[in-house]
Amino acid sequence: MSLPNCRIKSLHSLQRKQGASLRRNWELLFMYCLRNLRTSQLLQLALVHRAVLHNGEKVVVKVQRPGLKKLFDIDLRNLKLIAEYFQNSETLGGPSRDWVGIYEECSTILYQEIDYINEGKNADRFRRDFRNIKWVRVPMVFWDYTATKVLTLEYVPGIKINQLDALDARGYNRSRISSHAIEAYLIQILRTGFFHADPHPGNLAIDVDESIIYYDFGMMGEIKSFTRERLLELFYAVYEKDAKKVMQSLIDLGALQPTGDLSSVRRSVQFFLDNLLDQRPDQDTTLAAIGEDLFAIAQDQPFRFPSTFTFVLRAFSTLEGIGYILDPNFSFAKIAAPYAQELLDIRQRQRTGSQLVQEIRKQADDARSYTMSMPYRVQRIEEILKQLESGDLRLRVRVLESERAARKATILQMATMYTVLGGTLVNLGVTFSSQGSQIIANGSFVGAGVFLTLFLRSMQRVKKLDKFEKMI
Repeated sequence: MSLPNCRIKSLHSLQRKQGASLRRNWELLFMYCLRNLRTSQLLQLALVHRAVLHNGEKVVVKVQRPGLKKLFDIDLRNLKLIAEYFQNSETLGGPSRDWVGIYEECSTILYQEIDYINEGKNADRFRRDFRNIKWVRVPMVFWDYTATKVLTLEYVPGIKINQLDALDARGYNRSRISSHAIEAYLIQILRTGFFHADPHPGNLAIDVDESIIYYDFGMMGEIKSFTRERLLELFYAVYEKDAKKVMQSLIDLGALQPTGDLSSVRRSVQFFLDNLLDQRPDQDTTLAAIGEDLFAIAQDQPFRFPSTFTFVLRAFSTLEGIGYILDPNFSFAKIAAPYAQELLDIRQRQRTGSQLVQEIRKQADDARSYTMSMPYRVQRIEEILKQLESGDLRLRVRVLESERAARKATILQMATMYTVLGGTLVNLGVTFSSQGSQIIANGSFVGAGVFLTLFLRSMQRVKKLDKFEKMI
C-alpha cells in the first residue's frame, strides 16, 4: 500500500525534528514504517499506525498532530476565562463550586496527554501496578523508538469491550468481564492511587483469554495517600452501612460541609445505604421515605464537588455505562461487596499487636472521658431547661412545609412581576408601532418575549413543586 505524499512529507518532517533524540533507532523504525505502514486509526490528537520493526516484531506507532500544543494553549486560555467567569458568577459560582480548580485539574492532565515520554512512563507504571493480576494486560513501551511526539508500543490486538456480537461469538463471559472492569478500577483508586482517567470503550479491549487490555495512557490521574485513605474509610463505611462514618468521610474529603443541620443528610444517606443492593429504588418509594429530607438538602446544598475527583467520577460513570452494556443485571454494589470484604480482611490481618493495644487504650480513654463528663452534661441539661422555662432560650424550629410554601410564593410573585413587565412592554410596543417607531416597537416586543419565557419557566417550577408535594 502506497502512502499519500502529504503523509510521507509529515514523516520526513518528523524525522528531522525528532532524529536527534532517537538517533539510529528512529532511522530503522522510519524505514520499516514506510514499508509496512498501515493507518489503523485517525485520532483528533494523533495518528496511530501499525508498523514492523527490523526484527519482525509488530508495534503501534503514535505520531502527534503538528502544532497541537499551540491549539491547546489557545483553547485552554479561553476555558480559563470561562471558568473564572463561572466562579465569580452569583448563580453559577460561590463557595459550593470550584470551577477554577476543575479547570486546573483538566488542563494539567490534558497537557500531560500530549507528552509521549510521560505517557510511556504512565504505561510502565500501570503495568507494574497490575503485574500480579493475570486478567489485566498493558502493552510494553519500546523506549528506543519513543520521543516527546512519537510513542511506540507493543501491538496487542483485541475485541473492543462494547462489541457484544464479537464477544458472544467467541463465547466470552460478559458478566465476568464487567466485574473485572469494575474491580480493576477499584484497585486503581483504593490500592495504587494511579488510575486510567479515560476508560471509554475505545481504550478497553478483550484478549483471547478474556483479560482486559488497556490502551492510551496519556490521561492518567493520581490520588494522594491522604485522600486514598479517606476513600478507603468511605468505602468501608458504605460496606458496613454506617451513615455517620460515611458523612465523616465525606467531610474529611471536602465533599460535605459540616455546617448547619445535617440530620436530613444523615437520614438520606442511611436510606440509600439500606437500599444499596437494590438495582435502583423507584422514585415513588424514595420520595415517600425521604422526600422531606431531599427537599431540605436541595435548599441547604451542603454537598461540594472537590476538583480532585473530576476524572474519578467521569471514569466511574463511563465504566458503569459499559457495565450495563455488557450485563443488563449489572450492579456496582454487588461487584464491589466481595472486594470490600477482602480489603477489610487485609486491614484486620495487617493490624499489629501495638495497634490493637492503642485502639483498646483509645476506647478506654473515650469511656473514661464520657463518664467523667456525665455530671457536667446533666448540669448543662438542667440549665437549658431553666432557660426554656424562663424564655431566655429560643429554639429555631424548621418547618419544611412552611419553607416550601414560602418558596412557592416567591416564585409566583416573580411570575406576577414578569407578567406585569411583559404586558407593559407589549403596550409600549403597540403604542410605538402605531406612531411609526418600528425599531423601538420591535425592541419592546422582544423584551416582552423574554419576560414571557421567564413567566413560563416560573410556572414550570411551580408545577414541579406541586408534583413533589403530592408524592411525599
